[in-house]
Amino acid sequence: MKILIDMNHPAHVHYFRNFIKDMEKKGHRFCVINRDDGMINKLLDYYDIKHTIRNKRPKKPSTLNSLNNLMKNIAYCIWNSIKFRPDMYMGFASSSCAITSRLFMKPCVLMDDTEHNVMNHKLYLPCCTTVLTPFYFNKDFNKNTVGGKQIRFNAFVEQLYLHSEIYEASTDVLKQLNVKPREYVLVRYISYDAHHDLVANPLDDETKKEIVRRIASQYKVFVSLESSISDNFYDEYKLNISPEQMHDVEANAKFIVTEGATMASECFVDGVPYLYLNPLSCGYINYQCSNYSTRAYHTTDKNEALRIIDKLIKEDFDYVGERRKLEDMTINPTRFLEWFIENYPQSRDIMKHNPQFQYKFK
Repeated sequence: MKILIDMNHPAHVHYFRNFIKDMEKKGHRFCVINRDDGMINKLLDYYDIKHTIRNKRPKKPSTLNSLNNLMKNIAYCIWNSIKFRPDMYMGFASSSCAITSRLFMKPCVLMDDTEHNVMNHKLYLPCCTTVLTPFYFNKDFNKNTVGGKQIRFNAFVEQLYLHSEIYEASTDVLKQLNVKPREYVLVRYISYDAHHDLVANPLDDETKKEIVRRIASQYKVFVSLESSISDNFYDEYKLNISPEQMHDVEANAKFIVTEGATMASECFVDGVPYLYLNPLSCGYINYQCSNYSTRAYHTTDKNEALRIIDKLIKEDFDYVGERRKLEDMTINPTRFLEWFIENYPQSRDIMKHNPQFQYKFK
């Protein structure tokens, strides 16, 4: 089988990298297209995944720029489809992939876990054939689509690359940083330049600095910034590592403070507590904060954020035990995805009529 995958975020590399490697061993072939982004390119090269680079994200987020960018993405998908002739299209909420698949009349299986990306849903739902969403995704696409395109699976998306059958944290990078496990806190601030960030109203810069100062009074602090953020205040705290080392830094942290939802959920499945500061919410953040309220927090209120940080600094956590509990209640999503794609469309029909079949992939 020949499969075209479109990637638009560094996390997408992790979502699909184990799937790609396992499927290649079985003889399947891939054409991977990715947004021109330094971290995405580095990760794909590190994991030895052959890829072709398309255009960058618009510098200034706006609806017009996003639509122009989408047209460029579609053109690139079409051109690579002509050359590669895929049997199937895949991606994570990739509208360009879905639209191209309709033009070539081929199946398209997308994954999604982001409820607030409404415009993207309107673009890809009419064109894709199946959308795989995790159990906590709080939108029902089947109400508005013919034939019921949505299939739910019982796992966190981040377990595609952080499940214990695939990943165990290393402490090698900690030697490079001259720290030991649980002796530091990771802080991640983002630039809010995606289309769905247009309505966001994040914490002000001075509050973000105060958060770093508060943590630094008790613990070593490492701050990860998106490339477009430049402020001399953070120079002494900046985290300088290779992109592929980030998961080990997350997994060994005391806790993390982040504006990135993906990083928050990565830490969650590793058993590491988080404070999520982004005003935009989503199903997995809501689920985690509601059901695991002692280690998953979400606020954009300065005073509450500082109160939570003080609490996280003082408390001890059973990191290994929390991770094990999550895996006891979920499946291995990589094994499930491989089965689903190799047996498509029969796998889709099986899941529609017998969702419990997925527990074969515990």
